[in-house]
Amino acid sequence: MKTSCRTMMVGLIGLWLGGCSVVVFEDSAACPAQKTCPIDATKVAPVPKGTEPNELEQDDTAQNITSADETASSASQQQGTVGQTASMSAVDVVNQIDGHLSYFDVDSADLRTPAISGLLFVAEYLKANPTERILVEGHCDERGTRDYNLALGEKRAEAIRVQLVRQGVDHSRIKTKSFGKERPAMLGASPEAWAKNRRTVIRLISG
Repeated sequence: MKTSCRTMMVGLIGLWLGGCSVVVFEDSAACPAQKTCPIDATKVAPVPKGTEPNELEQDDTAQNITSADETASSASQQQGTVGQTASMSAVDVVNQIDGHLSYFDVDSADLRTPAISGLLFVAEYLKANPTERILVEGHCDERGTRDYNLALGEKRAEAIRVQLVRQGVDHSRIKTKSFGKERPAMLGASPEAWAKNRRTVIRLISG
C-alpha cells in the first residue's frame, strides 16, 4: 500500500514538474485556473512569412482604398457642381436683374444705403451687356391720393435712374414709369404691407 502511494505521489510530482502537459479540469489542484500554464514553443507551428498580411496592414489598405474612392467621388461631385453653376450663371444673373427691388421710407424718394449697394450689381450687368435696356417702376403704399402717389412713384423711379447713370449706365437705356398705389406687392393696411409697397422694381426690356 505504501509503495503504491509513493508511486502515485512520484507520478503527480512528475506531472507538476512537466508543466501540466496533460489535460486537467478547471478546478483541478494540479493546475489551478488562475495560473497560466507555460506553452512549449517547440510545439507551435510557425506561420510562414508572406502568407498572412498583418491585420493592421489589412485595415490600412482598406482605409486607403475607401479614402481614394471617397476622394474620387468628391472630385466628381465638385466637377458636376462647377459645370452646373457655369451653365446656370447667366440665367441666375438675369433673374436677379429682372425684378430687382429697392425700398423707400415714408413719403421719400431718397435712396437707402442697401439700395445704392444693390444697384452696383445692376449697373455692372448693364455695362457688360450694352444692348440691354430696363424699365424702372415706381410704387407707393395705399395711403394718400392717387395723384400724389403717382408723382411720388415717379420720383422714386427717377432716383434709381440717376443713381445708375452715376454708376456709368447710359441714361437713354433707362425708362421710368409710376404706378402709384395701383399695384401693391402686399395687400393689407399694416406697417408690414406698407413697407413692402414703397418700392421700385427693375424690369428688363426685350428687343
